[in-house]
Amino acid sequence: MAPYTCPYIKRDGTICGNNCWLPEGCYRHWKLYEKNSKKRPCLICGFPTDADLGYCSKNCSKYSAKYHSHKNRMRQKRKAEARQPGIPEAPIFELSNVVRPLQPRIYENPVSESNDEDFGLDLFGD
Repeated sequence: MAPYTCPYIKRDGTICGNNCWLPEGCYRHWKLYEKNSKKRPCLICGFPTDADLGYCSKNCSKYSAKYHSHKNRMRQKRKAEARQPGIPEAPIFELSNVVRPLQPRIYENPVSESNDEDFGLDLFGD
């Protein structure tokens, strides 16, 4: 009887469990021991992953990666704002019935009277 059981975690989340003589794993998985030891569960579904973000490939598509990074940025921003001392806001001035808002002035172009005469330069002797 072999003294060790293979600790390799398969893709479906189960452990290999083959009997083996090496603590690193059975004849199929001993090369993957170091890679397998770096795996940690996905932050959403718990699936073992070795991604830097901590999300498995299903939850780390282009769109969900943008979503998660945006969410993390907003969380960090809220933490930074919580550390800042509160600044009192200036009171908001509201217009009352006494104060009339300024109306824009509309100027009309003056219309000049003309008698339809041609005031040309007479360059060509017309």
